[in-house]
Formats: sequence, C-alpha cells, structure tokens
Amino acid sequence: MLPHDTRDPSYFFSLRWKLLFVLLSAAVLLGIASAYYFQQQLLAQFAQVRKQTQDNYTEQLNGLISLDIARVRQLAATLPSFALQNHSLMEYADPQVYRAFDDFWSSVQIDMGVDVAKLYSSEGQVLATWGEMAHEQSVMPVAAQPKYWQTLFRQETPAGLISCTQQCSIIAFAPILQAGKVAGVFSVQATLADSVLSFQKTAKADVVMLFKNKDARMPIATLWGMHMVAASNPNQSIPLLTRAARQLEFRQLSTQPARYVEGEHQYEISLVKLAAPHWVDGLHLLVVEDIAPNLAIAQQNIRQIILFTLFATLLLLALMYGMLSLPLQRLRRIATVMPLLGQSEFETLRVNIPLYTHPLRDEVDVLDQSALDLSYQLESLQREVLDKSISLRNLFNEVLTEKEFISQLLNQAEVIIATLYADGRIASINQFGLKLAEKHIGDLIYNDLSHKDWLALQATLGEVLQGQRDHYAHKSILIAAQTRHTISWIHTRLQDQRKGETLLLTVGMDITEQVKSKEAIHQLAHYDVLTNLPNRRLLIDRLKQALINSSESGHRGALLFIDIDHFKSLNDTLGHQLGDLILQEVAKRLTVCLPQGATVSHIGSDEFIVILEQLSPLLISSAVEAEDMASKLQQALNQAIPLNGQAYQITVSISISLFNNHDQTAEALLIQVDIAMHEAKRHGPNSICFYHPHMQESLTAHVTLERELYQAVINHQFVLYYQLQVDSSNHAVGAEALIRWQHPQRWLLTPLDFIPLAEETGLIVAIGQWVLEAACAQLNTWQQSPATQHLSLAVNVNAQQFLQANFVTLLAEFIQHNGINPQLLKLELTESMLVDQLDETIDTMHALQSMGIQFSLDDFGTGYSSLQYLKRLPINQLKIDKSFVRDIADNVSDQVIVRTIIAMAQTLNLN
Repeated sequence: MLPHDTRDPSYFFSLRWKLLFVLLSAAVLLGIASAYYFQQQLLAQFAQVRKQTQDNYTEQLNGLISLDIARVRQLAATLPSFALQNHSLMEYADPQVYRAFDDFWSSVQIDMGVDVAKLYSSEGQVLATWGEMAHEQSVMPVAAQPKYWQTLFRQETPAGLISCTQQCSIIAFAPILQAGKVAGVFSVQATLADSVLSFQKTAKADVVMLFKNKDARMPIATLWGMHMVAASNPNQSIPLLTRAARQLEFRQLSTQPARYVEGEHQYEISLVKLAAPHWVDGLHLLVVEDIAPNLAIAQQNIRQIILFTLFATLLLLALMYGMLSLPLQRLRRIATVMPLLGQSEFETLRVNIPLYTHPLRDEVDVLDQSALDLSYQLESLQREVLDKSISLRNLFNEVLTEKEFISQLLNQAEVIIATLYADGRIASINQFGLKLAEKHIGDLIYNDLSHKDWLALQATLGEVLQGQRDHYAHKSILIAAQTRHTISWIHTRLQDQRKGETLLLTVGMDITEQVKSKEAIHQLAHYDVLTNLPNRRLLIDRLKQALINSSESGHRGALLFIDIDHFKSLNDTLGHQLGDLILQEVAKRLTVCLPQGATVSHIGSDEFIVILEQLSPLLISSAVEAEDMASKLQQALNQAIPLNGQAYQITVSISISLFNNHDQTAEALLIQVDIAMHEAKRHGPNSICFYHPHMQESLTAHVTLERELYQAVINHQFVLYYQLQVDSSNHAVGAEALIRWQHPQRWLLTPLDFIPLAEETGLIVAIGQWVLEAACAQLNTWQQSPATQHLSLAVNVNAQQFLQANFVTLLAEFIQHNGINPQLLKLELTESMLVDQLDETIDTMHALQSMGIQFSLDDFGTGYSSLQYLKRLPINQLKIDKSFVRDIADNVSDQVIVRTIIAMAQTLNLN
C-alpha cells in the first residue's frame, strides 16, 4: 500500500522520454559528425591521388624529354661517322664531305625524326646545312650557348639543350675528331613536339606547350600572353584553354593546379615544372585532364558512406532504447517508494520493492537491494539516535569539566593571556598576568607607555579590531615591583558570541633574558674582548657614518692610526699576559684623552684607530687640530705604565688621513693611514706622519716597476755596455760590463733604478745569470779579432747569485759553451758580501780560481776593509771607491788614503 502522495504538483516528464530525446540528439549529431568526417577523408584521399597523379605527370614528361635529348645527342655523335666512313682521309672542309651526307639525309630525316642538321668548323662557321637552305654560310651564335660550345672543345663530348623560337626544339652538338683534335662540330635539331605526343599516348592526358618571347616576329599571343608551340590534342585543348584563360590567371597555376568547370566536365589544369637541366626561360607545359568521372565516383562513395552511417546510428539508437526500457520502468517504481524512508515507513517500502532472483544481476537490482538495506539501516539509526541523545547529555557534563581544566591551564601558563576592550582596559586576564603585570580587570594594561606611544598603539589595535589587520606584534617595557620586563605582545581579533562584542585577544611573553642574550652577542660581535673597544666591523660602520656626517655638515674629519713601536719585541720579552695589560692601559688612556664624539677602536694586535669628527672645514686648520690631538695622545701614551711594581715605557707611531664631503670610502681611508704608517715607521719611533697622495703614487710606482721588471726578465729587455779600462800608457787592457734596462717607455734605466728592487724580489739571480752568459759571449767575439783578443772583462756579481749552490757549475758551462779563456773573465765582489757566510764565499772563490777566473774587490775603503779578509780571500785586484778619487786633486786626505791603499796592494801583490 502506497502512502499519501506528497510529490511536487508540477508536470512530470518521464526519464524514458528524456533518455530517448538525448539518444536521438546524440545519434543525429554523431551521424552528422561521422558523415562530415568521412566526406573530408574521401576528399583528402581524392586530393592526394590527384597530387600523386600530377607528380607522375611531371616525372613522365621530364623522363620523355630527357630520353629525346639523349636520343638527339646520340644522333649528333653517330651520324657524321656514317657520312665520313669512306672519306676519313678527306679534309674536313672538302665539299665532298657534304655530298656524302646528302645521300642518306632524307631517310635520316624521316626515320629518325630529325628536322635540321648542321656542320660547323672549329671557329663556329657553318659549312653545311640539311633541312634548311642548303649550304647556308653563317656563324654559330656561340655567345648564346657558350657553355655547350666550350664543353665540346674542353671535354670532347656531345652536349644538348632545348631552344624555343617559333617552336621548341632539341639541339645537340657533337665534336668531330680528326688526328686526335676537334676539327669541327656536327649539330642535330629535332622538335620537342614528339615528347608531347608520347606523353599523351602513355598518360591519356592532353599536353599544351606555351612559350613567351619578346621577338616581334612571333605570332600574336592568345593564351596568357604566350603562344602555343605544341599540343597533343590542339582541336580540343586549345579552345578549352582559351575559354579557361578568361576566368583563370596564369599565376594561379604556378602555385597549384586549377580546376575549370564547363558543362558536365570538370578539367584540372596543372603546370609541369621541367627539371633543372632542361629548363628554358619562357617555356611552360600545361597538362589538361577531365577529372569529372573520378570526382563523380568519389561523391558517390561519400553518399553511400553517409547513408550507411545514418542507418547504423538509428539502428544503434533503437537497440539502446529497447535495452533501457524495462530498467527505466523499475527505476520509476523505486523513485516512487523512496520518499517512504523520510517518513519512517520502512515496512511499507519493503512490501513495494519485490526482489527477483536471477543469475544476471544489474544496477537496478543493486539499487533495489540498497534501498532495502538502507531501510534497515535507517531503522537501526533511529534507535541509535535515542541512545545518542542520552550520550550527549553525558558528554555535555564532560565538556563542563574540560572547561574548568582549560581555565586552570590558562591560569598556570607562564604567559600573559588577556582580553582587552578597544580603549585598552583589561576585560579578562589569567593568574600569571595578574602576578607579573600587577594589573587587574578594568586597568589599562599599557599605562607604562607615554601618551604619544599609547595613541599610536591604540590606532593600530583599532585596525585589528576592525579586521583591517589579521594580527599585530610588538615589544614594550613593563615595570612591575620595581623590575623592568621586556614583553613581546601579539594581538588578534576575538569575537565574543555570547555578548555579541569584539575584543582583543592579547598574549604577552616575558623575553627579558633573550634580550640580554642578544645584547651579549652584539657586544661580542662588535667589541674587542680584551679592551672592550669597538672592533674593526663596528669601526667601519662608524667610519661610514662619519663620512656621511662630514658630507652633511661640511666639517672635516680625521682618521688616526696608532701603532705601538716594537710591540712584538716587548711582547716576546715580557710575555703575552703583560702585553695584554699594556694594551688595556693604552685603551684606557686613549678613551680618557679623546673628546666627546670621537671613536677609538682596537683592530688587532698593537693597532688602534681613532675617528675624529667636527674638525674645521679648512684643510690647514683641520690638519693642525688633528696633529695637536695626535701629539696629545703621544704624550699620554709615552708616560710610564706601572705594572706589577715596575714602570714600562712605550712609544707610538701615529699616521693621519683627513677626510671630508664623503669623497672617499671607509676602506680607502684605512688603506691611506696604513700607507702613512709605513712612512712614519721609516722616520723612526714616536713619529707622526700625514698621508699624502705622493705616498700612494710612490707605492703604485714601486708595484708597477716590480711588475715591469718581471716582464723585462722574461722578454730579455736588458743590454750590456762596456766601459774601457786603460793602463798608465793609455793602452786598453780590458773593460767592465755595465747593465742597462732598455725600458719600453722610459728608454735606458741605470742599475740604481732597478738593481735594489731586483735584489728585494730575488730577480737579481736571473738578471745576474743573463749578464754572465752575455759577458762570456762577448769575450768569445773579442777572441776572434787580434786587436781585442787580449782584453779582459769584469762583471759585478751579487751576493744572492754568488751563493747559489749551482753557481760554479753554471759559470763553467758558460765558459765551455763559448770556448773562452777563463783568465780573461774577472768577477767583482763588494766588501758587504764578505760579512755573511764568509767560509762559503771563500770556498766558492777557490773553486772558481782553480778554473782560472780572477777576482776584484769593488768599492774598497767604504766597507769593513778588514785586512784579515784581504789575507784570506784569493783576490787579484782592488778597486778604490770613487768617493776617495773624486776630489783627489784637491783633497789631501784623499791623497793620503789612496797612497796607503796602493802601497798596501803592492805589498800584498794585488793590482
């Protein structure tokens, strides 16, 4: 029994008819789409077939033309042999040669399809003509076919081409050889129309040959400005093309075939492209074919496929509808009884859904079973709801208990948790907040802030209340029980559903210890641990700010670099612990002496940097102020430092660099005071030195010269000059080698310009090696001439070079390689070389002396001048220093010294 009908009173449209309408619509759309698809496929196949056919036509025409050209070229090569086979000993220009070919010309013309034959001399003169006016005397237009004519004489092989005038012909040229040379040329001409006729027989399509020529003697153009020179079916194709030319433009044919409809016929006109070897400017081949029968077959296939598709679609629709009719009836019955579930009439629903037992179950059977199962489940759920109601009451009691637990948890949490009104008054606060902040409900939680800060904070909190911000976080100082606490606050919007108002949920965390830790980290990162002064990082930050302040105020500033003289020796002598105490005392004195606003920094070891600001805008005045401050600091630091019951005295060197107007970087200023400190150290302890750009230039010049000296060694930029040495009779006895640097820009440089730098960088060894090698080579040159073979050569040797482990071996190789007398080589040593490593020096000198090499002691009288050295060293010669010889004519003391040296040398048997 069905319950009361509670369905919607609107018109009921059965699902069966809806499904039928949908299937019919889908079938129609599918049929149309399928028909359209197959139609496009067949048309595409038809177009592909036509494309293949046109390609075949092009290939056939080009093949036929190639065969005709090969045939004519073969005729041109073979026909002269028949005419001359009985006259091979005749001269090529003999008239009998022409008469011999006249005997069989008519048969050749008829049987072989030859129109014209010509015989040329090697200069291009026509000797005989067949098929035209006999024996026409003309010269072949070689300029028109230069490549063919040149090919004949260069390769001695036949050549052919296509030529079009009033008609298109194939012309072939073949050389005639006599006695191994080209004696003349034989040409054969045949019409191209034979290829057209051959194509029409094989392809069953008409071919029309058109040619466009500006020659005024040509017939009047009839087709697209061109005249017809050949056609396979002229009676039909020419009138057809004439009518088609009124509707079609020729440039359409150059891109793709065109179709011309006339009555029941549909003609396809395509342009055949000749292959590159046969191409003739102005020649065009048109293929005309009636494709109406082929097109009719394709359209008939399309109609059959469309009818078949529509029939199959309708048949499929009928089958689907028949299969779905019964299930739809069952679905309608289920839809009718399903509302009984909502009315709790479960038993009535089970009566109206009969279950069928059959082996092939479907979705409707599953739906029937599901409806029955659902009725049992809903019936069971209805009973469970009653049980759940009782459980919910019990759960509510548990929630109340949990609420009390959460309240206790909030009160015991060590963070401030409060709700605030818009004016900052406390609406609620937990126990930790009451204890830490000493504030109660109704108090202002931010009464420690100034009025200005409170107004700014109140405006921001208003944005959070209005929803313009999701949250807001900030920090503030909270003073409670005479203790300062740093609190990190975060505020969010809270909607009180019970009272219908919006509050601020505020959470505050005490971060006092974290702030103290950050401050300690900042102290370690920016301050020196030993002196508690700013370190290099903080110094650079403050120096950059000082540069900005100078630019804004116009006042100059100064950077003072303070370095304790000989601190390393003091530290090594007294110990590092006492050295640290001295550094701490220096830091204290600097801090006391400096004016307010100045910065003093300890940047490492015994180095301190001072930044002075607000000096005079004038350069001189600011320099005086900076120097006065440097002197004041020196005086303070020079005073004795009492440590451990003893007084220690120190001196400091100070370099100064002025700055203004932010025209320099902090790094550049530090470099400047460092350069000035090097200059101050040169002046001795307790010096004050200002930075000057010349110091930078001097340092730059030094570095540049060092780099250029390296290149000079690599590129061999040195040259030797030789200063003559004479005896008392003014006879040349030898020379001294003097090195010069042939600098690319500075011309010749003397040893004073680069030898000290070479000694400093160690390049003196390589330079000295080159000098010795060049000197040995020069002695070898002098030995070749009687006038110079007796001359000796003196070479200065540096201490670094002389004490090299391989010096003796290397010099022996130079002497042996150049084949010189070693007794003519003299090495000059200075007295300063004899101070260090004397024993090693003496051993090296003895080894060289055993080879025959002589030694000279240079600059004698200025060094140690120890007679002990003269007694031990194997010296052959003394060279008196120039300081004693320069004023020898006027200075009595110099005269006495020189006489003494000479007497001593004579006594020691030295030169």
